[in-house]
This record gives sequence, structure tokens and C-alpha cells, in this order.
Amino acid sequence: MSNISRPSGAADAYSSEAALRQDLTRLALPGTHAGCRLIMPGNEAALLPGEDTNSRGRSVAAQRATGAGRLLARELLPMMGAPAQAVARSPSGAPVWPRGVTGSIAHDDEVAVAIVGPTRSYVSLGIDLEPAGLLPADLLMTVLTPGERRKGNPDDPLHGRILFSVKEAVYKAVQPIDLAFLEFEDVEVDLVAGTAVVQGRRVVPFRVSRGLRILTLAFIPAED
Repeated sequence: MSNISRPSGAADAYSSEAALRQDLTRLALPGTHAGCRLIMPGNEAALLPGEDTNSRGRSVAAQRATGAGRLLARELLPMMGAPAQAVARSPSGAPVWPRGVTGSIAHDDEVAVAIVGPTRSYVSLGIDLEPAGLLPADLLMTVLTPGERRKGNPDDPLHGRILFSVKEAVYKAVQPIDLAFLEFEDVEVDLVAGTAVVQGRRVVPFRVSRGLRILTLAFIPAED
């Protein structure tokens, strides 16, 4: 047992990180590698050229979170047989992955998560991280479609937050392929089936873990 003491806030953060690692394991897809890391002071200095193209207009906290996500992505790339390298930011904000690799990055105020996988198995991946709390009522009306409201579970206080997270993850998976800007109403989520239909056409599978945070992974399998 470690005899290293940490302030209570730090202990809570490390406990939260451990729980998130377990959530990532539960969501694991064959052939993918995922991880998480706490956002720490100094992570903003780890950004490489091209990884934060809007740094001048962003707060230190935002740059720090981006730096933590990029550090994590670089750590995961060698697991795919690719060298650790800069993960540039596209004009849309999506990560630019090396040839043969797809992936996604997300973060909140405390922790960053990332996942990578082979393009021979997945056209695209999308990951999202949200607090396990109520979605504000005004945002709930924006996020849910009429069909989702009819099928909603009034006994589940996290229902709206989960749908929000699914739609964010689905957007991340779809945008690099279709290059389309999506509204919440463009994505119809079926939590029972574990699929989302985008603009009435593309069907995107997803997985959700609900613990200390809501963690969602959307994926588009490669065609056989």
C-alpha cells in the first residue's frame, strides 16, 4: 500500500480517474485502445505545432485540457504501430490522425479521454464525456426530438444527459466523414437498440457507461 498522502481534492480526482478507466474498459471495442489522464498544470506547454490552431483566443484552462488530450493521444498511437506524433487540429476542430488510424478525444474540467482504432475495422470513432447530472430544462427541449420525448424514461433523471452525450459522440464520429454540421434534431437516438440515425440515413452504433460521469463511444464499422 502506498504511503503517499494527497490532499482530499487530489484523492478524489485520482479516484475519479480510476473509475473512468473502468468505464473505458467496459466500453472497449475489439482492436481499439483507450485511456484517460488527469488535466494538470503545464499540460498546455505540451501542445505541438498544429495541435491548437486557435491558442491565441483560448484560455489557459482550455489549452491545458487540449494539451492533456493530445498527450494521451500520442501515448496511444504506438499501441497502433504508429510513432508518437503531433495530432493536428483540422479546420472543423477534429483531430487529424495518421494513416491507418482513427480516433477521438474528449475532456471535461478534470480529465481527458481518448480512443484510437484501426481504419481497417472502423471508419470513424467518437467519444464524449459528460457530468452525471441533470440536463438543464431549456437545453433538454433543444436536444430531444419529439420521438425521443415520447419514448423518454421519466423515472431516469439522467435520460436527457445521456441523449446529449450520445449525440455529441455521434457527431464526432460522423462529421469527419460527411463533413456536415448537425443539429441535435438531426440525430434520433434509440437507447434500447444502441443506435442513432443521422438525418434519417446513416445508422451509428454506440455504447454508454454511466458512473461518476457519462461516457459514450460511437463508432462506424468498416464495411466488410
